[in-house]
Amino acid sequence: MSDQPTLWAAWSRVAAGTALSGADGVTVAEFAHHLGPRLESLSALLRSGEYAPQPLRLMAVTRGGERRDRGIPTVADGVAQRAFLHVAGDRWETRRAEVSFAYQRGRSWVDALTMALAYRDKGLRYVVRADISDFFASIDHQLLHEMVSGSLADPAVSRIVRGWFTAPMLTAAGLRTRVRGVPEGAPISPTLANLYLREFDARVDGRHGRLVRYADDLALFCGDLDAAISGARQIWAELVALNLRLHPDKTQITTFDAGFSMLGWVFDGEHGRPEQPNTDWTHPLLNAPQQGKLPASNGSPR
Repeated sequence: MSDQPTLWAAWSRVAAGTALSGADGVTVAEFAHHLGPRLESLSALLRSGEYAPQPLRLMAVTRGGERRDRGIPTVADGVAQRAFLHVAGDRWETRRAEVSFAYQRGRSWVDALTMALAYRDKGLRYVVRADISDFFASIDHQLLHEMVSGSLADPAVSRIVRGWFTAPMLTAAGLRTRVRGVPEGAPISPTLANLYLREFDARVDGRHGRLVRYADDLALFCGDLDAAISGARQIWAELVALNLRLHPDKTQITTFDAGFSMLGWVFDGEHGRPEQPNTDWTHPLLNAPQQGKLPASNGSPR
């Protein structure tokens, strides 16, 4: 991940993304002014083992009426993370459980809805709908470190990854130590979030029903009520083992006939409708055959 072609490719991804600066105050535009020497310096630090992640910069955002803290890495750290994903990301993705649809190359929320329809048509009409409460902020650092170490052969690389998700946060009151959570805003975080739930996916899917998960939003499709109840209990127990918990207001056992919403779509028996109709954007399921493969979409379900 320290070679120049990889770092240049990683830089192109960072430059195409956010223009926000990290704790060092260096913006993407400023980093670009001395791009060659900066990438050479980063490469040398990575090769020598002297590279150390910098603190994150706190940025508060409001989502769904709730405040969330995002941790913005420096541009250099963002490039290093992208370089790591370029080298190791494919290897991690090949080990994924097939139930996960978020942050996966070639997979999307539309594919998650396609799978939900397929399970409905196979007779799995009882559904456990659940949401992991404050997922990104609740990830246990020690458990995640064990998962990262078990997935990477090089201890030095494992230490770097740990440094990315344990980096302190720079706030107006100074540096704040972080003891849990992966920073929303860092390129590495979605991949780490999927890694954290890899065993959860494998354990839950297929025992009492079939699992479909999009980040912290999940549904277990079951053949009868007893299976759904047992599946809900297993989901709860597996999340407790990961020091996670279900959102009490977003967890229920329901059926396709009773109706439920998922990723912006309301399932209602054999039919459905957008959860929030939007005249400026057409939901992929609207006016589309609700059997088989759905059309691709670059839109957002939320």
